[in-house]
Amino acid sequence: MIAKGGRVFVAISAAAAAILLPVNAMFCIGFAVLTGFFIFVFRDPKRTVGSGVVSPADGVIRQIDPEKGLVSIYLSLSNVHVTRAPISGSIEKVTRYPGKHLPAYSHRSPNNERIEMEMDTKIGPMSIMHMSGILARRIVPYIEEGHTVSKGKKLALIRFGSRVDLFLPPTKVVLKAVVGQKVRAGVTCIAEVLDERTG
Repeated sequence: MIAKGGRVFVAISAAAAAILLPVNAMFCIGFAVLTGFFIFVFRDPKRTVGSGVVSPADGVIRQIDPEKGLVSIYLSLSNVHVTRAPISGSIEKVTRYPGKHLPAYSHRSPNNERIEMEMDTKIGPMSIMHMSGILARRIVPYIEEGHTVSKGKKLALIRFGSRVDLFLPPTKVVLKAVVGQKVRAGVTCIAEVLDERTG
């Protein structure tokens, strides 16, 4: 399946390849390769939702901070770019912040263009920050304020990889993620809820 927000790229490049087929074989091949690239980048595979608080994005854990309840994930170009709800709840606020397009791993990347989704959940308020990067120029939200989402539901598409920061209530969870760990959106458990953990 191709992610919503990425299908237009696939359609345009595929159409260009078809149009150029009888005109210029080299350009046709070029657009065909580009179409394959877009299909790969914007793939949206089905996921079986994992236990606990699940990762909101595919990628590698770049930073954790138990005191802040922070789990920061770096998405490379090869990762799936669809983000998912780490826990069930309601979307209280969606805010887009204009900014730069610095590399997502830079210490200055919090100044990049980003979208913050604030959620109200059974463990309290939490937020998911989607950040653009040097290649990621657009974040396409799938949900709006007032929507109720279940754990693992799709939240947004970040075009061409970037970074996602998740802020959980620090007194309500135990972070399980470790720096350098590879995670999958909606599948990998990155934290356990204290009440559930203690029975």
